[in-house]
Amino acid sequence: MKGDIRSAPLFSVWQIDAWADGQGGWEWNDKFRLFEFRSRSLNMKREFPARLRYFLSNHKGPTGIKDYYDLGRGWYYVTDDWYVMELCRKCDGQPWYACIRETPD
Repeated sequence: MKGDIRSAPLFSVWQIDAWADGQGGWEWNDKFRLFEFRSRSLNMKREFPARLRYFLSNHKGPTGIKDYYDLGRGWYYVTDDWYVMELCRKCDGQPWYACIRETPD
């Protein structure tokens, strides 16, 4: 069925621990899976932070999850290469969260 959400692409959201590689980039040191979701959205750069904001607002305080930041205040930007999106801090570019496309189109 074309309208069935079960046939929509699966995305997983991860918390990233990254370190500066000394050449202006960042290398993922470790990652922790937070949740998964399915979506047919045409604007994933907008949906990913919205889903993350909802998750963090309902899961405050668990060990291992980074401090909750107000994702609506412009402290971040989202990079997108179609299969991996990273939510990065504007002040230094450090990636904090990633959204990975788990299933093909």
